[in-house]
Amino acid sequence: MARVKQSSIEAIKHQVNLVDVVSPYAQLKKAGRSWKGLSPFTQEKTASFYVHPDRGFYKCFSTGEGGDCFTFIMKQENLEFIEAVEFLAKKFNITLEYEAGGPSREEMSLRKQIFELHELATTWFHQQFLESKEAGPVRDYWKNQRGFTPETAKEVKIGYAPAAREAFALYCKERKVSTAAMLQSGLFFAREGERNHEYFKSRFRGRLMIPIRDVQGRVVAFTARQLPQTPEDDPAREAKYVNSPETPIFHKGRILFGMDHARTHLKDGESFLLVEGQLDAIRCWSVGLHTAVAPQGTAITDDQMHLLRRYEPKSIECLLDGDAAGRKAALRAMPLAFKAGLEFRFLLLPEKADPDDLLREQGAAALEPLRQSSKSGIELLVAESLPAGRSPTTNEKTTALRAVFDLLHHVPSEVAREDYIRIAARLVNVDPMAALRDFQKVPPPRPAFQREEAAPAPKATRDPLLTQATWELLWLVLHHPEHAQKLSEIIDYEWINTDSTTGRLLSRLLAELREGMIESVDQIENIIDTIEERQLLADIHSRELSIEAPAKQIVSCLERLRRNHVDAQIKQLKQQIINAAPESQIDLMREQKALIRNIAQPLQLTL
Repeated sequence: MARVKQSSIEAIKHQVNLVDVVSPYAQLKKAGRSWKGLSPFTQEKTASFYVHPDRGFYKCFSTGEGGDCFTFIMKQENLEFIEAVEFLAKKFNITLEYEAGGPSREEMSLRKQIFELHELATTWFHQQFLESKEAGPVRDYWKNQRGFTPETAKEVKIGYAPAAREAFALYCKERKVSTAAMLQSGLFFAREGERNHEYFKSRFRGRLMIPIRDVQGRVVAFTARQLPQTPEDDPAREAKYVNSPETPIFHKGRILFGMDHARTHLKDGESFLLVEGQLDAIRCWSVGLHTAVAPQGTAITDDQMHLLRRYEPKSIECLLDGDAAGRKAALRAMPLAFKAGLEFRFLLLPEKADPDDLLREQGAAALEPLRQSSKSGIELLVAESLPAGRSPTTNEKTTALRAVFDLLHHVPSEVAREDYIRIAARLVNVDPMAALRDFQKVPPPRPAFQREEAAPAPKATRDPLLTQATWELLWLVLHHPEHAQKLSEIIDYEWINTDSTTGRLLSRLLAELREGMIESVDQIENIIDTIEERQLLADIHSRELSIEAPAKQIVSCLERLRRNHVDAQIKQLKQQIINAAPESQIDLMREQKALIRNIAQPLQLTL
């Protein structure tokens, strides 16, 4: 693949504010010169994720992760380095230059091709919906049966997939879309390795097409609604809704429909509105409820809870059908909600009520009485556990409390657990202290599987002082670059242990300076080779050391490196003396004594 010019990579780092890169994935707040928020890499209650835009690095103290804009996107989007470069260039409208005239379409990363194919499909399906004769009844269905406006269809890019098997595949052929991207996109049925566009059959035929977008607003999949036009020979003809399968860019358990829209409308102190399906979310938006999101046709997952928590909402309002299935769905979601530290409020519709009809008739005001009678997770669980219409028996009260106890094992905070127990005790009309004592007697549930005993950590193979000296010397070079050139000329490169990432980067940086390949340490970006080196730079830039005399400290580091190097040589000579023939031992012992005398002398270096 053609290589991106280093100047383009540097342009991205200099032109892009790291806060703008991270913000779609984490809610950040200003903290002095830096920005702070909950980690996007793990679940945590206390913010330990810092972004330093002036330095261009981030640091997560929960996981130890760190890096620059490229490493962040590589981790969040599961991309290779060059894909992350292309991702950021496209997002921030920066033109990339390639050393060999630029990549051909065949050379482009497969993931990027799949993203582009989904954008192409979105535009083509939407055009079919708006203009094709075949979609005339579909436009009527959208407007008259579903009660949506044409403007809403244009905003969401609602589409129509023609019933003909080859229609979209032939369009892709005209646009020179690679068959490799078509195979991996989930939009077609075809044999593995198929290269002939004519043999690709559309997965979605004769259906209303709803684009699914990630938090960046990129189309990654579709939900297809059955219509009278859906062909009889469609393998999924009887399914009311058909979703894209899992692909390299779509994992349904990690995405909430509408999050790209809802997150931009969420204000401080407001809540997300969780609804059942995509059209329910679109209905909410159409009546002004812009924080509505929906799972992808399955039970909500840990990853989706983590995504909701990332934006620090006041709570999650869960709009559910009032029937038994809706209440069961709410109960299944509660353990995940408590584990994620999210406050859920359940808005229960009357039996057989349809949220779409309710919002069409009454608009956003329809939710106000539901909010007045909404239930917390504990309230809903207790209500479902107790009989309706009569006072509960003692056994029924203990059964309800036991259900609450099982749920509270997912709550990490002891204070929160005690508070929830008091609420539950009040609801079942028992003494809170008695309920608390009962909870303390209940053993936590055993995990579904027993984890294997962790293997003991391997013993360090290198002297930690050597590793520390190497790291410290690299820190000094980067924070006090006025000494870097002189250091590159006087250091003995054999002293640097290149078995570590730190040693390799330090040795390469100083060698490049000495040979005039780079002019200053500020050009270190030119010599970065690996993701580990980017993470190392983030770690170095996130540490503040108090160094009064950097030149003296550099000499001190050099002394430690020299001593470790000579100590290793002496140790090796001792072993050679033991194994050597008598006639060779004398020469080896002289060499050993010379090294010992050498190491006893202080290092005579000045910067």
